[in-house]
Amino acid sequence: MPDAFIWYHAEEKLESELMQWVDEVQKKADVQGKLYVRKENDTTTTFMESYSDVTSSTIKRIEKMASENPLFADIERRCESFVRIDKL
Repeated sequence: MPDAFIWYHAEEKLESELMQWVDEVQKKADVQGKLYVRKENDTTTTFMESYSDVTSSTIKRIEKMASENPLFADIERRCESFVRIDKL
């Protein structure tokens, strides 16, 4: 199954709320997520959620939940999924 990586630009002050969001996803979609941050300069902060071994239906469920959450009303989320290549 693929891993999902969802990234977006958001204000740094939202970090606590975004951590709560990842906890909410775990409770409602039954998938453990991780939250990453990259601070490029004083004006741009990029956050990334990652979810391992998730089905496409789970990814769709997470994105539907995000579309219904006011936290993401003005945030454009970009979702990508990759399958890890294991050594043979």
